[in-house]
Amino acid sequence: MATFDIFKDKLSTQAKEMGFADYEMFYSAGSSFSARVLDGELAEHKDTSTEGVGFRGTFDGKMGYSYTENLDPALIPSLLKNAIGNATIIEDDEIEKLYPGDETYPEVNSYNPNLSNVGSEEKINLALDMEKYGLSLDPRVKMIDYCTVMTIESATAIANSYGLNVSQKKNIAVAYCIARVEENGIMKSAMEIWSGRDFAKFDYKAFVKKLVDTAISYLGAESVPSGKYNVLFTDATARDLFEVFSSVFVAELCQKGFSLLNKSKVGEVIAAPFVTLRDDGICDLSLMSSAFDAEGVASQNKAVIENGILKTLLYTTKSAAKDGVKSTGNASKASFGSAITTGTTNFYLSPGKKSYDELVSGIEKGIIITDLAGLHSGANPVSGDFSFSADGYLVEGGKIVKPIEQITVAGNFYDMLKDIAEVGSDLKFSHTGMGMPSVLVNELSVAGL
Repeated sequence: MATFDIFKDKLSTQAKEMGFADYEMFYSAGSSFSARVLDGELAEHKDTSTEGVGFRGTFDGKMGYSYTENLDPALIPSLLKNAIGNATIIEDDEIEKLYPGDETYPEVNSYNPNLSNVGSEEKINLALDMEKYGLSLDPRVKMIDYCTVMTIESATAIANSYGLNVSQKKNIAVAYCIARVEENGIMKSAMEIWSGRDFAKFDYKAFVKKLVDTAISYLGAESVPSGKYNVLFTDATARDLFEVFSSVFVAELCQKGFSLLNKSKVGEVIAAPFVTLRDDGICDLSLMSSAFDAEGVASQNKAVIENGILKTLLYTTKSAAKDGVKSTGNASKASFGSAITTGTTNFYLSPGKKSYDELVSGIEKGIIITDLAGLHSGANPVSGDFSFSADGYLVEGGKIVKPIEQITVAGNFYDMLKDIAEVGSDLKFSHTGMGMPSVLVNELSVAGL
């Protein structure tokens, strides 16, 4: 960040000289490597990097934005003129304020220097080993597709005229692939994703074997009669479902009427009494913890729903001011050139006491959902209604009896929260910070052929 430190000082001086009442500089830099193999050869290789500064400042009572991908001090006057020009055309009457910072910030272990030392050849060889091993496990395996190993590294810093000056580094490794199996002319597939910060802890053989076993278990799948069923979402499909509907808890969208929730609902029962939904900036089980959000607000751990009761919405400083509360530390930026939005941090249901197998054994007649399709086209976050194509297994008498396909599962997210029967103990986080255990719902509509 040495280049940014020099650029920051010059930008700060010139912003004052040009008449900005206050200002903020958001720096981000990142690099990513990915290798995809196919048929024993490197099929795709990407090695990219980005760097830039986003500037926002108050000029003549309005907040103006601009950004640059080139940290050449000679470009600062142009950067500031662009911000002034943008400020003059702002029509939003709501006053946007910069955050002065917090007294303390949590310590976060989000960077492993050893990961940065893993070479390209080692990552490519890992992808090749994954494909080779998967193809060797069963003659029905026809392809290990999209077999990819990648690493991502990022650095973020925020500084403003009020004295805020915070920074952090992150890195992460991800591996994923799809197993395609065939029997009697019928092809089935399954996908798995691993993420971590230490390849030494990645048991690629166990990872690939689970993937292949899952794909094979789908062979012979049939549909089921339409009706009402107990439905068990696996940790992966529960993550998919809650990620699609996470926006209903975003205060900015609630204020605009894009959710059935709002500030007045805080304190009301909106879920089953044992359901606790958390959004924790710091979580040891996740790889996405941060010391601060995109506005420099210190990360916070909070219950969004606690024992079925709505406790808070997710706020930035702007949406919080509108509701007369404090920011929950959920400001987000897609990049240095993006505007502030609201995002989740480590978003998860607190796990219950029963394992996935115990939940299955308690189902007299129901369905396990292992894959959901049409997640965005089939969901209406405003009303909460959803209808997704799905695959999975039929359960009778506590036993998985057969794989199923070509079904549609439908319901309403708000109703489903109240109809959750049990939450599993198998909490798992994805590399995006979304974490869920398996979730058993008393009843959902299932349409088959």
